[in-house]
Amino acid sequence: MAGLCCVKILLLWAGVTLANSDPAPLSTAGPPVTRPPLCSYTVTPIDFGLQITITSSPPGNYIIKINEGGQHETEETFNVELFNQPTSRDIKHLKPCTEYEHNVTFNNGTGQTPCSSITEQKTRTSRMSQSDITDVSNPASCIPGYVCYQSEWDISSSMSTSDDIPAESCTSDSKTFCIKPGFNDICSDLTTTFTSGLFCSSFSLTKSITVDFLNQSEIHSRVQPELPAKIEITLPSKCHLTTDYTCKENGQIEELSKLEPFTDYSCIGHVKDITNVTIINTTDIPFRIDCDLEIIDMKKRATDTSIHLSWNTTSTNCQAVLQNLSNLYYDCSCSRADNKQKRVTGFVINKNPEEGTCYIKELQPYTDYTCEVQPKYNDNPVGESAEVRQITETGIPDGVTSLLLSNPEKSVIKVTCVHRGHFNGPDGRYIACLYASGDPQKLLKKETKDKCDFEFKDLSYSTTYRVEVTAFNGKYESFPAIEHDDRIYKTNRLAFVVRLCFFTIGIIIIIITVVVIYQISALKRRKSRNDVNEDVKLESTAIYVNERPPGLRS
Repeated sequence: MAGLCCVKILLLWAGVTLANSDPAPLSTAGPPVTRPPLCSYTVTPIDFGLQITITSSPPGNYIIKINEGGQHETEETFNVELFNQPTSRDIKHLKPCTEYEHNVTFNNGTGQTPCSSITEQKTRTSRMSQSDITDVSNPASCIPGYVCYQSEWDISSSMSTSDDIPAESCTSDSKTFCIKPGFNDICSDLTTTFTSGLFCSSFSLTKSITVDFLNQSEIHSRVQPELPAKIEITLPSKCHLTTDYTCKENGQIEELSKLEPFTDYSCIGHVKDITNVTIINTTDIPFRIDCDLEIIDMKKRATDTSIHLSWNTTSTNCQAVLQNLSNLYYDCSCSRADNKQKRVTGFVINKNPEEGTCYIKELQPYTDYTCEVQPKYNDNPVGESAEVRQITETGIPDGVTSLLLSNPEKSVIKVTCVHRGHFNGPDGRYIACLYASGDPQKLLKKETKDKCDFEFKDLSYSTTYRVEVTAFNGKYESFPAIEHDDRIYKTNRLAFVVRLCFFTIGIIIIIITVVVIYQISALKRRKSRNDVNEDVKLESTAIYVNERPPGLRS
């Protein structure tokens, strides 16, 4: 019986050979024609792939090519050592329930000869079951924070989630594919669906996504640009997590509620679970808040030598803590608009962070100043400074110098002076006043000019004069420059002596004349008096003569 079977196999082989061979042509000359070797193969689905069996083949190298719809191609080369000995080759890690095209060629060293397929040209792989999938998700898996599954099947296109998250291949293991859970999938269940091609039903696997899947790089923090300090952190919505922060500045640790403005900090967030255990720390979060300080309601008041400023301060992002910023203060100063004077620094009277009062003194009268208020924090300028223009009030002018008096002509005083100071007001004129030195309260003459150049005429020779000159700005006069003039008296002394002599002689003549007249008058009065006395004597003598009156008889 065994011999009969062998005979049948030989006959079958011979029949196949004859059926696939053309009759050899008769030839009477030349070498015989060499025919290519003949081969055939079968394809059988196995677990995780296909098995290729070479059934009739000469020894040599065979190339197996498998592709999925002309797209994904797998190529393997193997060697058949025995003639017509069936040899199998397993092609695994294919996609489940997927049709593959296949072909086998024989390489005889000079060319490739296709082998015929005893089965169809397309073969479908078997279906995949849940037992073919292994969950390899763990902190030490090839992609931390991912849900990873391993299989001998090619599951790269089989995995999907409700979020349509694509699977990623593990670089260290080609049989492992991973899915990154969505941020809000943490602390919930993630269901992954495995589809076995178009011809087989799918199944699902559910994985509990614990907080351990939370990756530090996924935690995003945002510093709110305001004080009190606030840092917003994004955490999975389904987890019961809390966060607190520690911040450092030059090695000094500060609480978030005590952070100051205009200071650079580095903060770390400590993410804690429901048991208050820190499960993850964030990366360093740069923190700096620059308060947008704005000086408003600037009020100004000026004297002739000072400017008084007052203001309020507001801030959009730091208003809630503004009154507590003890290190916030202000500098104030004024400089001339024409830059002809060094900037004058004032001093702040009110040191309240929300408002300020500043007093700048030692300024020049009637001068245009630009005054500035600069906020400072820890001795560093911060925010925007505020400027205001102010003109100081009119003041007393600076006095004139080098007052000179001269006598270009007789009875004339010429007055000139030098004024190197400031008028300290809107006007600029000179006032010269002439007084007699003997009567300092009596103003003899007064003149006002734009230049310090005066002449006083028709003066007396014998008088010493006092001249006072002041600068006048329309409102105030300077302190007077005073000069006395007695040179008119010295220059005309001879004339004065002559006049004095003539006056003295005149007086003497008058006195002599009066004396002479008086003497003459006195002589006349005596003579008259003597005549009267003589008459009296005569009359007296006549009375005592004893004579008989006329007509009296004896």
